[in-house]
Amino acid sequence: MQPPTTASTMDVLREQTVHVLTDVAAALTGMGGEAEADRARLLDLAQDLREAFFLIAIIGEFNAGKSTFINALLGEGLLPMGITPTTEAIELVRYSATANRIPTLRENSSIREWGHPNTGAPGVALVDTPGTGSVFQRHETTAKAFLHRADLVIFVMSAKRAVADSERMYLDLARQYGKKILLVINQVDLLEPSEQDTVRRFVEQQVRQHLDLQPLVFMVSAKKALAGEDGGLGAVKAHLRGVFTQTPPAQQKLLAQLATAGQLVGKYAHVMREKYDAVSADSTRAKTLRVELEQQSVGMSEPLKQARHGVEALFDGLRERGAAFIDANLNVRLIGRGMSKEKLQAAFMEQVIGRVPRDLNDAASAYINAVVDNSRTYWRGVIDRLNKLREVLEGDIGGLDATAYAQQREGLDEAIRIAETQLQAYQSGKVVSDLNELFEGNLSALRFSLLGTLSGAVLVILAVSAPGALFTTAGAAAAPFAFPAFLIGAPIALIGGTFLVRYLLKVANDTKRDYLAKVDGLQKAYDDALDTVTQKERARLSQYGIQVLTPVFSRLEAVSSESKAQYERFTGYRERLSAIRTSVEAEV
Repeated sequence: MQPPTTASTMDVLREQTVHVLTDVAAALTGMGGEAEADRARLLDLAQDLREAFFLIAIIGEFNAGKSTFINALLGEGLLPMGITPTTEAIELVRYSATANRIPTLRENSSIREWGHPNTGAPGVALVDTPGTGSVFQRHETTAKAFLHRADLVIFVMSAKRAVADSERMYLDLARQYGKKILLVINQVDLLEPSEQDTVRRFVEQQVRQHLDLQPLVFMVSAKKALAGEDGGLGAVKAHLRGVFTQTPPAQQKLLAQLATAGQLVGKYAHVMREKYDAVSADSTRAKTLRVELEQQSVGMSEPLKQARHGVEALFDGLRERGAAFIDANLNVRLIGRGMSKEKLQAAFMEQVIGRVPRDLNDAASAYINAVVDNSRTYWRGVIDRLNKLREVLEGDIGGLDATAYAQQREGLDEAIRIAETQLQAYQSGKVVSDLNELFEGNLSALRFSLLGTLSGAVLVILAVSAPGALFTTAGAAAAPFAFPAFLIGAPIALIGGTFLVRYLLKVANDTKRDYLAKVDGLQKAYDDALDTVTQKERARLSQYGIQVLTPVFSRLEAVSSESKAQYERFTGYRERLSAIRTSVEAEV
């Protein structure tokens, strides 16, 4: 197989470039703002490559003599000239073997096309744009919109007002697009010979200092050149001939378009990288917040453990003192003592119950306060983290994926609002009140249960110790709970003192067993109440995590994944353009 010719190779490379440009334009679709304008520029570049004309754009302020300069290059007054801002459309003069002095207007555009053999070389087109700084805003817009399509920019300045603000802006824009730039200082015939060097040095110094540019500068009088004199135009033509001789216009055009496309793709690759880095950092913050949420829920285990340890000690004391009280009051020595129920109850309350209800309440309050304090600190941390996350997102929005960022920010705003509501509830004491109410609701029968436990033991003791209760049925009937004494009386009468002692021991053990079972039930109820409080608080955290933060995190992960894909996509475009450029340069 024969190797392809240079022409066919360039055609292939041009088509490859067109494909990349259209792919990048498609990737920018829907991003809005500046991305939409860049998408249109890329499509213009692709169309220009299909037409394969090397475009030399002549840019400058109105009345700087652009049209006169182009006519001087052509060697005749083809384009209209005047002292007012005459050029409204884009005047495009294509290379043609014969002159076409009647322009045609492109369909659906503001471009008027002419034909002439003196554009510089076959395949070269000269473009006259509306003047910058014009009183007509549409002139400014038209010139600016065409700048990115140029393969070479000749910036024409008036020798009497060189480097105006609008000229700096357009020069900077051309630099950003990666354009090759020539500076032409026109109308030097208006200067004294001694002033020309001064103006030249001033222009060079200005563009170097403010724009970091060092383009070639030509001093011309287009008016004199059009009248048949050299007017400095010979140097411009000689330079252009050298440019076209060194590198064919078609190759230069492809290189110029690759440079512009590379600038645009590089810009978005950088934007995507910054976006991906920022969103990745946001994802890391979100994961940290999620871990903290889980840790906060787990962190309640230690205060709960401590509360239960204290409660267990209180109930252990209640068991020990109750058993000792029963042993002390259910024995043979105290039979028949006739102690009153009120005194026995008072003794039981003092010796057994004591401060237990108050201590249990203090333990519950301490636990609830610990939960509330930790949660208050936690919700402040949540708000702080979410605010920082929102600040990063707001700083990263730019013009890309504004909808995705807006949705993410709305989710964060809602999460922050709910977190602030939670914090206010803790600070207002509402949560403490709710938890206390919940706890007390679960233990509303605590005192009654303790009194019930008291009553069971006290009534047994009273029945056993009632005078004559062990020997007479009358004694048994004398007290409501003396029936156990009646049962005990018969064995005592028949068997004697030894059996009485054993029987009292059994009664004491049964009473203690019943008492301890009730205390165990009380402790379980108390533990269950602590668990209920803990579960409610954990449910609050879990609900916030699942219903509020999980959608935020999910959206953030989706944005992160999307950002990574976009960055990799634009990196791929940049690599494709670089490979094409290497191939084109190898053909030069």
